[in-house]
Amino acid sequence: MAETWKRHFWRNTATNYLSTIVRMAAGLALFRALFQNLSREEFGYYSLLWSLFGYAILLDFGLGFAVQKVVAQKAAGGDMETVNRLVSTIFWTFTGLAAALLALFAAGQSWFLEWIKVEAASRYEFGRAYHIFFVVMALNFPLALFSEVLRGLHRLDIVNWTAIGSQVLNVALMILALWRHSPFPVIVLISVATTAAPNIACYFLARKMAPGLSLHPRNFRWGEVRGVLSFSLVAYLITFTNLIMLRADQGVVGFTIGVSFVAVYQVGYKAAEMFGLFSKQIQEALSPAAAHLGGDADRSGVCNLLYKSSRFTALVTTPLYALCAAYLDPVIKVLSGLKHVDASTFWVGQALLLATYSSMLTSSCPKRVLVMCGWEKQLLKMSAAEAGANFVLSVALVYPLGVPGVAIGTLIPAVLVGWLWVIPTTAKFTGLGCGALLKEFFQPVFLPAAASLALLGALMTWFPTPDGFAGCAWRGALVFGTALAVGTSCLRNMAGGDAPTPQPATS
Repeated sequence: MAETWKRHFWRNTATNYLSTIVRMAAGLALFRALFQNLSREEFGYYSLLWSLFGYAILLDFGLGFAVQKVVAQKAAGGDMETVNRLVSTIFWTFTGLAAALLALFAAGQSWFLEWIKVEAASRYEFGRAYHIFFVVMALNFPLALFSEVLRGLHRLDIVNWTAIGSQVLNVALMILALWRHSPFPVIVLISVATTAAPNIACYFLARKMAPGLSLHPRNFRWGEVRGVLSFSLVAYLITFTNLIMLRADQGVVGFTIGVSFVAVYQVGYKAAEMFGLFSKQIQEALSPAAAHLGGDADRSGVCNLLYKSSRFTALVTTPLYALCAAYLDPVIKVLSGLKHVDASTFWVGQALLLATYSSMLTSSCPKRVLVMCGWEKQLLKMSAAEAGANFVLSVALVYPLGVPGVAIGTLIPAVLVGWLWVIPTTAKFTGLGCGALLKEFFQPVFLPAAASLALLGALMTWFPTPDGFAGCAWRGALVFGTALAVGTSCLRNMAGGDAPTPQPATS
């Protein structure tokens, strides 16, 4: 039982990367198809609906994360009664919340269409699309819980395969509907139905993977929610502060120096976003594994997991960061289609790339592990401090430095909090000193990282200017492939032997 997470960890990570690649390719194909075939009003309305839905993550209140933790800790030991009480209570609570929100949105339809200034000729079709969107999303809201159950069972790979299937189906049906000039409400129906489909599949798969799982109303117990409420609220607040850091910078730019400058920031931000997306997939598999080991009080196993994942993250992110930073100008051109990248956009991209890279090295793995091991309150303090400093510095620097000042306002807290707060806290958790912890994290990947950087330096000398996507791609393949080839032994045994015996630590 204790080895369950190990059997699935790398499978989960591999399918994370595959799912990410499919999602990006599907998103690009679908974006272009929608943009070319919908009217500007339809495209804007479609984008707005999905933008509003993006904030639905805040309605989870951290309870989905709590389900993932409890399932990882209890299901492996056969304690399905506790799992059933918690899952049933949250499921029926979310069902009631979804019904209330659906009634609210239905009542506000006319006001919403008026507020966004929909033309009278489009009111009927947009109204039908509005109802379809929110009815299906309301049905989908409680069902999303079952992907968290599968994550807790260490079967993130199953969640990823359902997501991959839905993405492929979504693109195929959407392009067919656009080609046949289907009515706009049909386009919306296909979009939301294929989004809900993976959660429906996860429901049946969770029932199969955990045969004792029950949603019977008799399992409803508010006491079970109160038992995890502290953890779930802290997890929720951490998510909220992260959302602030992701979304607030665009608002700072728009409300201070003008909305026209948001595009300058967004183009530079896109490069950092793509880098982070490719670099963070291993962290998705960390939470249930850490919860499983933490639940078994296996601190040695938790520390070993932390060392392995941090080494892998450093091995992957170092050559990717160096490539993106060295070839940022052509990378931005490939992503955006721009013919010329101005200085402000370039330096926004550089600052945000460095902020993302620093956070990947210092925070991405430790935060995922510590939050599942009873250290969530310390992490909340860090996240709140970073979000607050991010906002204050961005506002303070935007006027003297322009748009790059906002990106620098993100970079400074990310570096300071990561290296001066997260790393010492992680060292305290493991019982090592900061120097010893950094040695455990990074020494085994020094050689492959150095080899990849040396090759990058040679390529920059011999082939200084990549031309388009192909030029970026073959350089990236060589540099990244070198890191993986030299780091083969590191990949075979990321632990580099047994982890140092952890010393007593208190949260």
